Amino acid sequence: MALSSEAKARLLNLLGTLQSLPTTATSTTTNTTNNLLNTANSSTNVTELLSTLNTNGLVDTSLITNLLNTTTTNVTDLLNTTTTSATNLLNTTTATATGLLNTTTTATTNLLIDLLRLRLLPSLNALRNDLTNRLNQTVQLSTEYETLTGVLLAVLSDYVVLVESDGTMHFVNLSKIETVASL
Repeated sequence: MALSSEAKARLLNLLGTLQSLPTTATSTTTNTTNNLLNTANSSTNVTELLSTLNTNGLVDTSLITNLLNTTTTNVTDLLNTTTTSATNLLNTTTATATGLLNTTTTATTNLLIDLLRLRLLPSLNALRNDLTNRLNQTVQLSTEYETLTGVLLAVLSDYVVLVESDGTMHFVNLSKIETVASL
């Protein structure tokens, strides 16, 4: 594991503190401490540095190990929380965008339907006027699929009501009527 600049600085401070402690040590201890300071300056391996400190009996490395483990756990928890928050934000954003897209698609579809109705209205108005003049008369209406004969009872905005002689009632969409004939 590589040491960050901040971790190296803290270890150097710790070693410096150890150096300044009152001691009855010989020059060998001073040399060992200097060697450890040099190792801390050049080391990039935390495990190696802790092992060196522990071997020389200068520091109880369990405290540093516990601190590193706690820091690792806290960083991992923070990363997990951040990942969860980012995932939730992305999911919310995706759901919102999907809802907006669906709303936009529906609105666009409705607009196109309305525009097509407006395009067809002039011809439907003429047909509606013609059929209104034939109310309560027997007429023959032909559509793409069938021809119906009966009394025209009502002409409404988008359909007509036709009753056959046997009482069968038909509701025929104006846009489906191809021809009209009086009988």
